[in-house]
Amino acid sequence: MSGILWIWRIFRHGQNWRLMPGVLLIAVGIPTSLSSATVVSAGPVVEFDFGRTVECREIVAPELDEEFLAPDEKMIEMKLRVSVHLLSGKLADVKEIRVEVSDSDGRMRVHDFLPTTRLESLLTEQIEWTRTMEKNRSLGATLGGEAPLLLGGVVAHMTPSLNGTVGQRELVTEKKQRLAPKHLVLSSGTIGQEHGVFFKMRASSQSSLEGVHELTIRFIVPSHWRGDAVRVSCQATGQKKILWLKQHKVWAHIMAPVALYLAGDSRARRAAERYIRQ
Repeated sequence: MSGILWIWRIFRHGQNWRLMPGVLLIAVGIPTSLSSATVVSAGPVVEFDFGRTVECREIVAPELDEEFLAPDEKMIEMKLRVSVHLLSGKLADVKEIRVEVSDSDGRMRVHDFLPTTRLESLLTEQIEWTRTMEKNRSLGATLGGEAPLLLGGVVAHMTPSLNGTVGQRELVTEKKQRLAPKHLVLSSGTIGQEHGVFFKMRASSQSSLEGVHELTIRFIVPSHWRGDAVRVSCQATGQKKILWLKQHKVWAHIMAPVALYLAGDSRARRAAERYIRQ
C-alpha cells in the first residue's frame, strides 16, 4: 500500500491524526511499488571536444580596410571545430547545444561569424489550399387557362404562378498559397558588447546535434596582433522528467581557454602551446 493511499484511508475512516504525530512521517517514508529507476530515469552522458590551440589567418581585402578597419587594425579569422559525442543515453533527450566563444580581456572585436541563424521546415513546398463555393439560382413559371380532360366533360382550370429563383449555376474557386512554417534550429549572435559570439543549436529532424560543428569567427584586432586567448564554453541541455514534472537540466558543461596564434608565426605558435600547458 502506498503512503498516499494510507493517509487517505486514515482521513476517510475519521481517525484523528493529530493524536498520532508519527503517522504522517511514517506514511511518507513508506516505499512505493515504483522503483527509483522508474521515477527518475538516467539522463544522457555527453562529451565535448575541441582544440586548445587554433591557428588564425589574416583577412586581406581592400574593401574591408576602407569600410571597417582603422589604420592601426587588421582582421583575423579563426575556425573552431567542436565535437559532440553521446557516450550513453538517448540523443533525443538533448534539446539544445550552446557554444560561447568570448575574448576575456576585450581586445578583440567581433566583425562576423558563421553559421548564422537558420530556420528549417518539414515541408519542401508552399502550402496550397482551395475553397470552392457554388451558387444555384432558378426561375420557374406556369401559365393560367383551361384544358379539357379525356374523361368526360371535365374542364381543368390552371392558375398562373411564378417562383422567385433564377435558373443559373455559379461555381467560384479560390486558391491561396501560404509559406510553410519553419522552426528555429540554429541561432547565433554577439555577446559581451561584441567581444564574443554564441551559437545555439537545437534538435531537428533534418540535422544531428552529435558530430562535428565548425564555427567561424572574424575578429578585428590591433595591427601588431600575433596571438591571444579566448574562453570557450559548451553546454548540453534538455528536460528531465521527475514523476509528472519536467525540469530544465544541464546534461554536460565544459569551459576552457583556447590560445590563438597568427598563421606563419612560429614563435607565436610555441607561445600558445606553452600557455595551454601551464
